[in-house]
Amino acid sequence: MEPKLEHDPKVEQTENPNRQFDQMDAGGPKISAVTGMLLGALVGGLLALLSSSNREQTKQSLTNAKSSVGGIVNEVKQDPAGKASQVIEQVKTASGKIQEVSTDVQNVYEKVVGEVDTVKEDVNKIVETAQEAKSDLQDIGEKVVDAKDTALGQETNSTDSTSNDNKQTPPTT
Repeated sequence: MEPKLEHDPKVEQTENPNRQFDQMDAGGPKISAVTGMLLGALVGGLLALLSSSNREQTKQSLTNAKSSVGGIVNEVKQDPAGKASQVIEQVKTASGKIQEVSTDVQNVYEKVVGEVDTVKEDVNKIVETAQEAKSDLQDIGEKVVDAKDTALGQETNSTDSTSNDNKQTPPTT
């Protein structure tokens, strides 16, 4: 006989099967999802730095970023209005290019949709043609059989007997 526990996980699982992942209020610190992701990224970054090649690459990247940011800061300090107008101009140019790309994408989409409709129509025509060809081939096959029968001297007897067999009614008893 097993002792009855106050918070038996097996009993709670059977009573509430969909609540298996709910946290129990243990009174411990609660960590939000964002904090957990940041901690995970920090731990992952530290583990990556265990490799000497990664450390050197990170140092070089940070040095390049520092000099790049320092250069931009100096440019902004020297001519803030000019830098602002330059950024605004770059944004306008980029938005114009984005608009062109959007138009091109729309045109390509419309062209593809039109081609798909054309292909569907062509496929339907091909299917109709194949069905007609199948019917024509069946007719040709029947004519070949008739020609064979004629050549062998069984011309009318076999076709007449076949058609007569189809028309006969079964005898009644």
